[in-house]
Amino acid sequence: MDEEVSDRVIEQRWRNRMIEAIGILARGNEGLIEVNYNEFFLTFYDLWDDGRLIVWPNSAFTEEEEDAINALGRMLDDIMEETLHFRSEAEYLQSGCAERVKPTAEEVLKLFLSRGRFSEDREELSPKRSVS
Repeated sequence: MDEEVSDRVIEQRWRNRMIEAIGILARGNEGLIEVNYNEFFLTFYDLWDDGRLIVWPNSAFTEEEEDAINALGRMLDDIMEETLHFRSEAEYLQSGCAERVKPTAEEVLKLFLSRGRFSEDREELSPKRSVS
C-alpha cells in the first residue's frame, strides 16, 4: 500500500528537482552534452511554465528563489525563441546558448544551495545544508 505524502513534502521534492534542473543549466555546454539538447531545456520547463513554477504557490521556495527562477525562465524563453529552428546538438553548441545560460544558472544554483536541500521523506521547516 502506498503511503500518502503531504503537500509540503511534495513542494520540498519540487524544490529539489528544480535544484537538479538548474544544475544541468549551470554546466553550460557540458550539461547540454550530458542530457542532450532537448532535455537541457525541458528539465527546467517540466517545473516552470508560463512565467511561474508549476507547483505554485510553493512554500519550499523563498521569494528570492522564486524571483531568481522566474528571471532564469524568462532568459530560457528568449533563448528557446532564438533556437526554435535548431535540429541538432551541434547547432546548440555552436550558438553558444548553453554557455550564455551558464553564469546566470550558476548564480541561481548558488542561491538555492546556500539554503540546501529538503528531505524527500518528511516535512521540514528549512532545508539542510550539504556537508560536502
